[in-house]
Amino acid sequence: MNGYVDDLEEEGAEWALDHIQGTFHAQFQEPTGFYESHVRVRQESGGPVVSDGGHIAYGPWLEGVGSRNDTTRFKGYWAFRKAAAALERRIEGLGYRLLESRWIRRMN
Repeated sequence: MNGYVDDLEEEGAEWALDHIQGTFHAQFQEPTGFYESHVRVRQESGGPVVSDGGHIAYGPWLEGVGSRNDTTRFKGYWAFRKAAAALERRIEGLGYRLLESRWIRRMN
């Protein structure tokens, strides 16, 4: 079951990354691709994490959690928070599909 959990975490992270990039494509007015290219799935000690690596100074501003968001009209895209909420609603279905498509055959 540890392998299943690892696969589900990876599948969920990839799904969240797709959701975040979809938000970027729908919302960015003048996309350069620079910020988007830094957002990816990274393996950390607790499992896969979707992040921008924390090295882009305006990343928190784009998300809406930077100090500048308090002083400007721009309140952020909330791409990561929207993806996390959407993934919570869909993770059970992703888990069932993953179980049926890959893991049931392995267990038999």
